[in-house]
Amino acid sequence: MTSTLRLLRRLAAFLILLAPLHLHSAHAQDVQQQAAACAACHPTSGAPADPLTPIIWGQNEGYLYLQLRDFKRGTRAAEKDAAMRAVTQPMTDAQMLAIAKYVSAQSWPRHSSARTPRTDPLFGHGAKLAALGACGGCHFNSWQGYSANPRLRGQSPAYLTATIEDFRSGKRANSPGMSDLLRIYSPEEVAAMVAYLSSLE
Repeated sequence: MTSTLRLLRRLAAFLILLAPLHLHSAHAQDVQQQAAACAACHPTSGAPADPLTPIIWGQNEGYLYLQLRDFKRGTRAAEKDAAMRAVTQPMTDAQMLAIAKYVSAQSWPRHSSARTPRTDPLFGHGAKLAALGACGGCHFNSWQGYSANPRLRGQSPAYLTATIEDFRSGKRANSPGMSDLLRIYSPEEVAAMVAYLSSLE
């Protein structure tokens, strides 16, 4: 299946699930029902079927809200973001805040994505790079972050890798500081940090 076809199918599923939001966006809605639509691509247990889809349940509230806002504004406008841009268009600011609050209050899903053993030199190298770099300044609290700074701990390795590359290339432009910071690392160093962060429970 091509990436374009996958994108179209995801977009179709989102639009079907969120039809009530489009029709009644001016009315107060049960945030639980709205957030349940997210589970179509972001399951509440286990890892997403698409490894490039992030784990969102238990992610930090401020970060979730800012991403929804940026999808709606078009600040996050990569091709793969088309589904999220469509989903957020009918959302009000109050709805985005409510969804972010609800999703952040859920438990971080346990998943079976491949983990790098702590005895692997790659894990140790990644731990050292993350500790000595500027990452901990924002993603502190054992890499769980806080508020507008996202949790990295236990995020899927494919998503972390793709997101870092998007920041490095400029495809993701809603945090210029991240782009500048990540460009100093070599591909090998990125791989080590991803192996470390994604393998933490």
